[in-house]
Amino acid sequence: MTFEAIHDLVGRAIERFPDHVAVETADGRLSYSELDARAAHVAAELRAAGAGAGAFVPVLVEDRRDLAAAVLGILRMGGVFVPVDLAAAPARLRAMLLDLDPRWAVVGDPVDPVALQALAEAAPAARTVTAGPAAEAGAVEAHRAGADDPAYVFFTSGTTGRPKGIVGRLGSIAPYIRWETELLGAGPDWRVGQLVSPSFDAVLRDLFVPLTCGGTVVVPPRETLLDPAALARWTDEQRIALIHTVPSLFRGLVSAAIAGDHTLSALRWAALSGERLAPADAERLFGHYGDRIRLLNLYGPSETTMTKTFHEVTRADLDRPSIPVGRPLPGTEVLLVDERGRLAEPGTVGEILLRTPDRTLGYHRRAEETARVFVPHPVTGDPADVVYRTGDFGRLLDDGNLEFLGRKDHQVKIGGVRVELEGVESVLRAHPDVADAAVVAGDEDGSAYLCAYLELREPAGETLPEGFEQRLRAHLRERLPDGAVPALFVPLAELPRTLSGKTDRTALPAPVRRAAEGAGGEPPRTATERTVAELWLATLPMTGVGRNDDFFASGGTSLLVVDLLGRVNRTFRVAVPLRDFLLSPTVATLAAAVEQELLAADDPLDDLFSV
Repeated sequence: MTFEAIHDLVGRAIERFPDHVAVETADGRLSYSELDARAAHVAAELRAAGAGAGAFVPVLVEDRRDLAAAVLGILRMGGVFVPVDLAAAPARLRAMLLDLDPRWAVVGDPVDPVALQALAEAAPAARTVTAGPAAEAGAVEAHRAGADDPAYVFFTSGTTGRPKGIVGRLGSIAPYIRWETELLGAGPDWRVGQLVSPSFDAVLRDLFVPLTCGGTVVVPPRETLLDPAALARWTDEQRIALIHTVPSLFRGLVSAAIAGDHTLSALRWAALSGERLAPADAERLFGHYGDRIRLLNLYGPSETTMTKTFHEVTRADLDRPSIPVGRPLPGTEVLLVDERGRLAEPGTVGEILLRTPDRTLGYHRRAEETARVFVPHPVTGDPADVVYRTGDFGRLLDDGNLEFLGRKDHQVKIGGVRVELEGVESVLRAHPDVADAAVVAGDEDGSAYLCAYLELREPAGETLPEGFEQRLRAHLRERLPDGAVPALFVPLAELPRTLSGKTDRTALPAPVRRAAEGAGGEPPRTATERTVAELWLATLPMTGVGRNDDFFASGGTSLLVVDLLGRVNRTFRVAVPLRDFLLSPTVATLAAAVEQELLAADDPLDDLFSV
């Protein structure tokens, strides 16, 4: 297929639909013609500041209108855009900027204080360009783009605790966007929810699927994303036709939509990726909404550009133990190999290898790591015939679909976010009181979490010193994504070792429920509080909870808040607003919010507890 740059596809949509709304946020709208003008301004200002083809340009903006304009402008002048989530941990922001060492950056107007601080600490010499409204820009000579040009960098977690950048190839974006747009039938009347953080490559789908067909990128307020009730209401009221998200967030949305009696009448497709999709989640959707809302299960590591296999979920999948990730996209080949690198026998488990012309360019400044995962095809052995070693296990089912079975190494996904366990361990060891650490993944009734085993410099017995857990969480939250902070901390006199001195993970005790620091105070008083406490303990791997215990001090994260509220909404058939819980994240407060919603809905408590 002839190469066509993704920004040229957007340019055609700008010509066809100049007055359509391109991006809509709670703060305002941006038409396609206005988006064009802002992108031209960004391109012209970067050129004037000396940026040229191949320049790495971090985008440090909160407003998604600015994000869309910055991405287009950077591509037009031949640069490499690097979207940054300003809500990320400060140490992570610094590490990304230090790795890039940028000479230019795009910021909002006014500049976000977080962006100013990050640039001052890690890139003080970078010249900034504003993505917001500006006077008419001067003409910029069009950059002659090539398919192998670097286009973007997205950072994932690294084994040392420092993020590593994946460099995207320009020619790999448009083929996927064209494929998905055609498969779903997206058009100029589609409103696409933008739910993904700008720091994940899935944001490319959120932006470019609507912007190449004349549709609208619709962005919810940030606080709405963590509030299943608000997100369900927003999806309904904003008449969203398509969302890309992770199954855990989708689970909460559907539960809240059912509890709040939201019809989701405009929603046509939900494209899910990043986690394993449970049949129960699909069953809940189909059971209430029928087949009107269609589910697409996607799989593909960032290293191979967004998605590489797909499966439309049907009612027949509900009887499977797990929902498959499907068949490869056109031009993609899926290979399964055994532990010796030979093709696995049909029906047997093997590591998933992906062969695609639309892969990325590898890791920024990490040639050895790039060579370790981008390897010659196991059959041809041709160094020019490259496949990507995913590190995932899978098997081909009798019907030809690929079943995803999990990781083969020390990498997991929590809430759709890739977490390197060795990276979390590295950050733990950086704490002055931690001599060594080992981190494993656990699962509590469908909620994934991390458990950290700690060897302290001053042995603490079976319990941690008072106040230590809170201090350790603060240390981690300054340096890691929210989902990478362990829910459990288990002190050990010493970590088990192999004969060579390495941590023996096979000898670590299984993650077990433990009481969080300060947990188990005054017990729940009412039937509502007792039920809420049970749901709390089904979300967090704790042994007990008091009515006034703090959710976040007990190991809760923003991702687990969504899970907890989803469970509450399903159990009580209500839609509790997130703000009511965050004011005081305790069992007592959540139970009071439940009772208030039940009274407003005239749904007697006695009826619920007599079922």
